[in-house]
Amino acid sequence: MHGLLISFLALGCTAKQADDTASEGAAASTEAPWPSWVMEPWVWEDESTQESATALVDDYIANDIPVGAIIIDSPWATGYSTYDWDPDLYPDPAGMVEDLHSKGVRVFVWTVPGINVEETELYAYAASRDWFMKESAEADGPMVIDWWKGEGSLIDYFNPEAVEWWHGLMDKTLELNIDGWKCDGLDFSAVLAKYSPGAGRDVERIEYSHAYYQDFHDYTRDVLGEDRVNTTRPVDNYGGDLGGESVQFTPQEITWAGWVGDQDATFGGLQAALRNMYWSDVDGYTVFGSDIGGYRTEPGELGRSKEVFIRWAQLGALSGVMENGGAGEHRPWMFDDETNMIYRVYAQLRQALVPYLMEHGGVAFAEGRGLMNFQSKTTKAFLLGEDIFVVPVTDETGMVSVEFPEGTWVFAFDETEVFEGERTVSMTVPLDSYPMFFREGSDVGDVILESVRGLL
Repeated sequence: MHGLLISFLALGCTAKQADDTASEGAAASTEAPWPSWVMEPWVWEDESTQESATALVDDYIANDIPVGAIIIDSPWATGYSTYDWDPDLYPDPAGMVEDLHSKGVRVFVWTVPGINVEETELYAYAASRDWFMKESAEADGPMVIDWWKGEGSLIDYFNPEAVEWWHGLMDKTLELNIDGWKCDGLDFSAVLAKYSPGAGRDVERIEYSHAYYQDFHDYTRDVLGEDRVNTTRPVDNYGGDLGGESVQFTPQEITWAGWVGDQDATFGGLQAALRNMYWSDVDGYTVFGSDIGGYRTEPGELGRSKEVFIRWAQLGALSGVMENGGAGEHRPWMFDDETNMIYRVYAQLRQALVPYLMEHGGVAFAEGRGLMNFQSKTTKAFLLGEDIFVVPVTDETGMVSVEFPEGTWVFAFDETEVFEGERTVSMTVPLDSYPMFFREGSDVGDVILESVRGLL
């Protein structure tokens, strides 16, 4: 992510009854394991307060833009990782969560698998018990990682006592009835902090990552129920163009709400996100998306151009996860009325697609592939489920080359334009339009046409 990227990348019934039973089992096996709220639009800010987070949700709702979840990002606690809410930033976190739930909005809370040395009492307690990862068996103490939020050490997920203590810290936030965690990427530091005193051996970085994400997944659901989901990384190749274990993070079977790391607020950043999404699909992940508009900022008052923001929002609405947030400005009404209107239509389209995404996502998960099933490494064209075909717009021209898959496809923004499969056409779409096609005769076609009517 930040300081270690170069090092990191170097690395007895009737036949009919039997048939009915088999059919029921097949249906159950393709049911999505995640709750439907995962598929609704999410919002967040890079740094927020209770006041600003509440206002953010209220403002989206006032603009008739659906919100299914909010991420409370860092900083929210008194330190990394005390799990005590900072009373200056969040004077009543329990009341905030309750208020957001009353509006139908789920709540993620940001976390990492380490504690900073400045949390002296907490850090010393764990260090004295050998509950942190070390550089080697011979090291005198924990390895201290210089990361983007200070200096700290990784909890040893291979020591049951350390994990039980860590769960006690988590409980202070779980008792607020949150809906999941945003598990950020400090785990890559296990490339260097590779020795586990609990296991008595070096562990592979991906082994540490899997232990971290699995524990947050299992423990949170054990405490709060099976409708809880964490947002975590599938593939994050830091701007590269590769997949495989060296750039995988969360186990595929629990990546139900993936986001592909931090990108720049440029078309180059959008392309980098698409490369990560492409490889996430290739590597067998199912549900993932990216920070709409990019996480980082560019010079200027808003931190990103209107064109980048809109094209990314359109992609986000048609990704496995639609989530909008990061540094700089991400509120669509702060750009201009046109941006707000376009964003609203695509977010409402996203909301209308939730049943479709749940159905087709469950099938994709059972088959070990992406809900975004990429058809081209070059253009990053993908099938969203079986009946929606998308070609991302990746620059300011709005031009794309469309190579249609097998079938007959209807252009969502002009249903008189019908294309047969295995044909390639070039097209240029205006800012409010997108290269989105639905399979002729599919039920989802009516949902799409009704949703985009406001742009026609």
